[in-house]
Amino acid sequence: MFDRRQFLATTATGAATLAAAPLGAMLPQSADAALASLLDAHVAAFLRRSPEEATGQDFDTGANAGLRAMLDDRSMAARTRDHAAVRQARAALARIDVASLSPRARLDHATAGFVYEMLDDLLGRYGYVDANLRPSPYVVSQMNGAYYWLPAFIGSRHPLETRADAEAWLARLAALAVAIDQESARIAADAAIGVTPPDFVLVRTIAQVKGLRDGDPMTSALMAPALAKMRAKGLGDRSGEARAIFANRIQPALSRQIAALEALLPNASSDAGVWRLPDGDAYYAAAVRSNTTVDTPPGELHRIGLAQCEDLLGRIDTLLQAQGMRQGSVYDRMAALNEDPRFTVSNDDAGRARLMAIAEAQLAKVTALLPRAFTPGPIDPIVVRRVPPAIEAGAPGAFYSRGGPGEPGAYTLNLRNPVEHATWRMPTLTHHEGIPGHHFQASTLGHAPELPRFRRIARFSAYTEGWALYAEQVADEIGVYTDDPFGAIGALQSQLFRAGRIVVDTGLHHHRWSRDKAIDWMVRNIGEPRDATDREVTRYAVYPGQACSFKVGANAIHAARERARAAMGNRFDVRAFHALVLGAGPMPMSVLDAAVDGWAAGPAA
Repeated sequence: MFDRRQFLATTATGAATLAAAPLGAMLPQSADAALASLLDAHVAAFLRRSPEEATGQDFDTGANAGLRAMLDDRSMAARTRDHAAVRQARAALARIDVASLSPRARLDHATAGFVYEMLDDLLGRYGYVDANLRPSPYVVSQMNGAYYWLPAFIGSRHPLETRADAEAWLARLAALAVAIDQESARIAADAAIGVTPPDFVLVRTIAQVKGLRDGDPMTSALMAPALAKMRAKGLGDRSGEARAIFANRIQPALSRQIAALEALLPNASSDAGVWRLPDGDAYYAAAVRSNTTVDTPPGELHRIGLAQCEDLLGRIDTLLQAQGMRQGSVYDRMAALNEDPRFTVSNDDAGRARLMAIAEAQLAKVTALLPRAFTPGPIDPIVVRRVPPAIEAGAPGAFYSRGGPGEPGAYTLNLRNPVEHATWRMPTLTHHEGIPGHHFQASTLGHAPELPRFRRIARFSAYTEGWALYAEQVADEIGVYTDDPFGAIGALQSQLFRAGRIVVDTGLHHHRWSRDKAIDWMVRNIGEPRDATDREVTRYAVYPGQACSFKVGANAIHAARERARAAMGNRFDVRAFHALVLGAGPMPMSVLDAAVDGWAAGPAA
C-alpha cells in the first residue's frame, strides 16, 4: 500500500523508449505545447493551494518559498474553492483540440480528463478525497485526518537545511493546530447532514487522537526526527519552542477534536457500509470508479472477485498438496501454516527485529533477479522500518513511503503483533511494498525527468496498487520462489487476499453485509488472521472502493501484457512492456490499455 503522497513512474531509459517507439512521432508542436502549458499552469495553481504537495514536489522555493511555512487549508471554504478551480480546469481542457495532439499528448489529455471529471464529482460530495483520487466519506478516521497524516510529514519530510527552514518548521508545527480545528469543524458539518463514521471507527479514531495528544511530544514522530536533524545541522535547539507550541496549541486542538468525535458516539451506527449515508449508493459507485478507473459496476465486481477467489483457492490447494498438506480445507491448511513454528517469530522485540532482517534479505534477493524482467536502471536506497506504535492499532499491515529529499524510501511494517506476519507470506509483501513494487516505481520516478509535472502529480490507486500487486507476480516469474515453495504459496495467498478484498468491499457497501459477516467471510475464505482482518474491514469502511483497486489494476496490467504478447508474437519483450507501463506514467486503466495496444500494433523496432 502506498501512502497518500506516493505515485509511480519509470526510468529515464523507459521514458525515452516510450516517446521514441510506442507512441509514434510527434505532430506539429502547437497543440501539444498548448496542452503542456495549460497543464503546467493547472499544476502550479494546485501546488500554491497545497503547500504540503509543494514541499513534496520541491516547488516551495524561490518565489514560492513562503509555502514552506504553511499547511494545506482544510476548511470547507477551501474545499469550495478547490471545486471551483477543478471546474474551470475541466472547461479549459475541453477546449483543447484532441485531434491535433500527438499520441503521447493524447495520453496526457485523457489522463487529465479523468482526473478532472472525478474531482468535479467527488468534491461536490461530503467527506474527503486525496491526490490519489481516493475518497473517504469521513474527514477524520483511524486512517485519515491531519492528526494521522501530518506528524510524519512535519517530523520527517519538512526540508531542514537553513535557519529559515527551521523557522518555517516551527510555523508548520503551529499550523497543525489550525488544520485539526478545521477538520473538527467539518466533522460537525458532515454530522449535521447525517454523515458520521461507524461506532467501531470512532472508538479507534478517538484512541489514536488521544495517543497523539497524551504521548511525549519530544519522542514522537511529529517532533523528534526534525529536532534531531536541526541539532545535527547546527540549526539550533528548538525543542523548547516546539514543546510550547504542542502544549499551548496542538494539545488543545486535539482535545477539541476528541470532543467532536465523542459527541457522535451515542448515535453512531454499527453498520460499516456507505449505503446508510445520504445518497450512499451513488457515493459508492463514484468511489469505485475513482479507485479502479474502470466502469465495471459494483455488482459485477463482486461476481468477478468471487470467481477469482475460487480459481486461486484451487491453485493453492495444488501447491499445498505438493508439500504433503492434503487434509482439511485450504483455509485450515493455511491457518496451520500461520501457526507452524517454521514460519512464526516470537511476540517481542526479538521477533520484530527478525522480521525486519527477513525483509531486508528478501529485498536483496529480488533485486539481483530484476534484469530478467527489467532494463537495468538506478534504484534508490530503501530501509525497513516499524509503524510508529502510537498508530499501530489502526494502521495497515505494511505500507511504503517515499523519503524526503536525500532520504531513503521506507518499507514500513506494522509490528504491533509480530506473530501476525507469518514468514511464508513475507516475501510477497516485500515485493509489493518494496521491489519490484512501490519502491521500484517511486525510485524510477526520481530518474525520469522527461515526465511532465502534471503526470508526477496525477495518481491512481488502480495504477499504483495494481502495479505493486502485478509486481508480486513478476517476482514469481523471475524465479524468486525457485527454492521457496511456501513462499510461492504465500504469493498466491496474496493474490487471493486481494480478490477477497473485492468481494468484501462490494459486500459491505453494495450488498449491505454487516461488519461481522465481512470479517467472517474473509477469515473463512481467505485464510487471514482475525485480528488483522478486523483492521482490514475497518479500513474498507472508511475508504470505500479502494480495496478493489489492487486486483482490478493488476488484472488490467496482466491482461494488457497478454494481449500485447498475442499481437506481437516473437517481437514481444517483457522488458520493453514493463518500460512502457512504467514510462507511460500513472494513468487510468482505460488510457493504459490504449497505450499498450498502440505499442503492440506499431512497427517492429
